[in-house]
Amino acid sequence: MSELRTGFLTMATIILICMGLTMTGTGLYYRKTVSKCIRETDGSFIVIGLLLLVIPQFALYAICFRSKRMFTTYIYAMIFVCIVLAGYSLKCFIYNTTFGIAKNPAEDKRTAKQLVGQLVPASKLAKATDCIIHNHNCNYNASLNSNVWKYCCAQPKGCGERTMFGKPGEWSWKHQHVENHVPEDCSYEYCLSCRGCELSILKAIVHQWKYLSMFSYPSLFLVCVSLAIAKSIFDTFDEPDDYRGHYT
Repeated sequence: MSELRTGFLTMATIILICMGLTMTGTGLYYRKTVSKCIRETDGSFIVIGLLLLVIPQFALYAICFRSKRMFTTYIYAMIFVCIVLAGYSLKCFIYNTTFGIAKNPAEDKRTAKQLVGQLVPASKLAKATDCIIHNHNCNYNASLNSNVWKYCCAQPKGCGERTMFGKPGEWSWKHQHVENHVPEDCSYEYCLSCRGCELSILKAIVHQWKYLSMFSYPSLFLVCVSLAIAKSIFDTFDEPDDYRGHYT
């Protein structure tokens, strides 16, 4: 086996395993920190992460043992990973190119009715809204995903410049789970039919797929590169000079 090719395959494998570990951790962190009302890609992160964490390791074993059978298993398993990643990447690409909402959803000229049906069905928006009503309180746990709740919570008139949130940040993990202290006379109430609220919920759902694409695109590229290198190594197993070491 070519040392150069096995070296590149080893590097690509280590990077994929690291990405798998990162994605698995991100998915688990999402489950702990992101409201279940708008949680969308935590399962996808965990599934892809576990695939990248486990299957690329076969390449290391195949290289160490010079096992043709193990290389065959690795190649077929990676083809499966490639198909899964291609499916997720295509979905991320569609979200990235089809669905765009302004940074400040309240300033977007469109309404939620114009956007639902494009990737995000109306039933999903209704389900998220119903979940928010039953699981969140504007004055207590609304800091979870504050950018969403910022546009869903309204104060009575006469409260002036007083606001519940500092810098709104949809995924600002540092400021999540901070209890909001709001004077009783200026307590917030939900305005779930407000345009900014509906659009911020849609944006939160779509944004998660855009974030997933930051991992799925490079992972798909590395999987394809690893497959190409593994196939080229596999094709050299019939060369007489490679028949030393342990084969199955």
